[in-house]
Amino acid sequence: MAKSVRQIPGVLFADVNFATGMLLLEYDRDRDPRPRAVATVVGAGHGVEPLDADDVLVTAPSWWTHHRGEVAVAVSGALIVLGWLIGSVGAEVASVAAYGLAIMAGGTITWRRAVVSLQARTLDMNVLMTIAVSGAAAIGEWGEGATVMFLFALGGILESRSVARTRRSIRDLMSLAPERARVRRDGIESEVPPAEVAVGEAIVVRPGERVPLDGIIVHGISAFDESPITGESIPADRGVGDRVFSGALNTTGLVEVRTTAPASATTLARIVHLVEAAQASRAPVQRFVDRFSRWYTPVVIAGAAFLAIGVPLLGELTGAWPGIESWQDWTYRSLVLLVVSCPCALVVSTPVAIVSAITRATRDGVLVKGGAFLELAGKARVVVFDKTGTLTEGRPTVAEVVPLASEAAQRVCGLAAALEAHSNHPLARAVAAAGADDASGLTVSDVVEMPGRGVRGIVDGEDLVVGNLAFVSEHVTATGDVSTTATRLEDAGLTVLALARTGDDGSVLGLLGLADAVRPEAAATTAALAGAGIEHVVMLTGDNERAAARVAAAAGVEEFRARLLPEEKTAEVTALRERHGVVMMVGDGINDAPALAAADIGVAMGAAGSDTAIETADVALMRDDLSALPRFLALGRATMVNIRQNVALSLGVKAVVLVLAITGHATLWMAVFADTGMALIVIANGLRLLRRR
Repeated sequence: MAKSVRQIPGVLFADVNFATGMLLLEYDRDRDPRPRAVATVVGAGHGVEPLDADDVLVTAPSWWTHHRGEVAVAVSGALIVLGWLIGSVGAEVASVAAYGLAIMAGGTITWRRAVVSLQARTLDMNVLMTIAVSGAAAIGEWGEGATVMFLFALGGILESRSVARTRRSIRDLMSLAPERARVRRDGIESEVPPAEVAVGEAIVVRPGERVPLDGIIVHGISAFDESPITGESIPADRGVGDRVFSGALNTTGLVEVRTTAPASATTLARIVHLVEAAQASRAPVQRFVDRFSRWYTPVVIAGAAFLAIGVPLLGELTGAWPGIESWQDWTYRSLVLLVVSCPCALVVSTPVAIVSAITRATRDGVLVKGGAFLELAGKARVVVFDKTGTLTEGRPTVAEVVPLASEAAQRVCGLAAALEAHSNHPLARAVAAAGADDASGLTVSDVVEMPGRGVRGIVDGEDLVVGNLAFVSEHVTATGDVSTTATRLEDAGLTVLALARTGDDGSVLGLLGLADAVRPEAAATTAALAGAGIEHVVMLTGDNERAAARVAAAAGVEEFRARLLPEEKTAEVTALRERHGVVMMVGDGINDAPALAAADIGVAMGAAGSDTAIETADVALMRDDLSALPRFLALGRATMVNIRQNVALSLGVKAVVLVLAITGHATLWMAVFADTGMALIVIANGLRLLRRR
């Protein structure tokens, strides 16, 4: 179809997206070939729907356009039954007439598409089927020719319905964005199309409504079902300052949202666009199948011509198979070979599996940029993790409190939290959060912060200081016990802060060990990777060896490299590729970009709402959940197994029927099964990936 459209004057480029059923057209505006392109598509028996409601070139298809194929098949089937009944009572002429009408009814769309194919100078299944059925009628096999045409048309309808299942997923995603947004302007609410809402305007989302545009909540609190974006089935609580995404369902409360992106650039819109592009892309295995089919069909057609003409002619010359019966027999065999020759099942075997797998991954909150990365996922042997923000949560927490000078641990934590509550440093926020309950009721005054070092102030009348050991040692003298305890904490990979009382009776009251918390699912994920076929799990970090060892042990990672600069991480990834094969690296999609690019597959964590991560990563985990990774790898392996099954089935059955056709033991019915029937089987097999969990 695309090749026929490309030959229209003024068309610069044309391509058909298998996944979405869209014809992409690039054309010379001065010549405007769109009317002819639409006429070509309609002339081939396909329906055409406008993407733009204001498009005057295309009108919405009628009921007849949608269902003429089913009507034609039903009429053809009825005429075949009529022909059989008439023939059973000896009315041969009337029977042949009924079969002839059945061929005409069943072949209505087939012949139109055959003409378009010949105009494009290509030989597709419609051309071959037209020749085969016409040949069957010419040698008197009217009943078989009619039945073959009926089965072919019926198979085409079933095939189109099956493929439509993969397209519905994209349409379902697109339909999640509401058609109207309730915008508040000058205190008045009005409903407008989302495209008319400017960035920064306020929109109101009521319970039970979907969010029309990306934004930040400025008033209200609610739980949002974000499963279309992140794949997370449990609604997420969101309040003032939190981000919400277009397509998310507001389940409980009324919220006001300040928009942060236009309708064309929401997270949902980007996901739909990238999934469409991914499904249209070809994996290496698919490109191989396409190349194979290009020479396979002409070779088999040449073989069919030789069977129809060359073999009986040779028989006449040698006296081995003289007579008209020999010509009819070998012509019938060649017709069977013609039907078998089109690699429909082979060609569709790969894209239906790729499209189904990409759709399945998207539903699970994993955005895959193309079939090539699914194929690579099936071959991955090494997974490399960045540490901070990937295996860890990217935010420090208080892991241990060691009281000194007879103070209780809660008292030390509370005093430190009272001071640190006045600082914006990440470590200070961690301490403030950990001791918030113990700090309640404490009076704080005269707070002075030394950026990057610590905080000093008066808490309940006591002069206190909290910060790193060097800063605290400027105010009090650290004893041997303090140094020994600090060393122990540092050896465990913790960052140490000290709390001290200053003045004449100054002393260190306690030490706090802080660490970047390891994700709770990290250990289970690394264990599951081994079951998914991964041979090596490696962690790369710029942090020190002690911190790296602590995280690696908690996450179940046996290999790690510490104190690495960005270029050294890239070199490590390259070395792992050379030693072990396909490497997948998991990071945050922004930092360590060179190392992510050096890997065969770069995976971004928590990409929802991150423009950079969604656009640059090969694979994006839409939420901060590492457990999706082994499932994605398992999906990649299942996809490759599915493709190999499809290719083996389609080629194996064709090979058997080809041999039977040459030896005269195959019928046209068997040939239709080997082509259209196997196409239906491989499509059904590929669609199984949609149901995979």
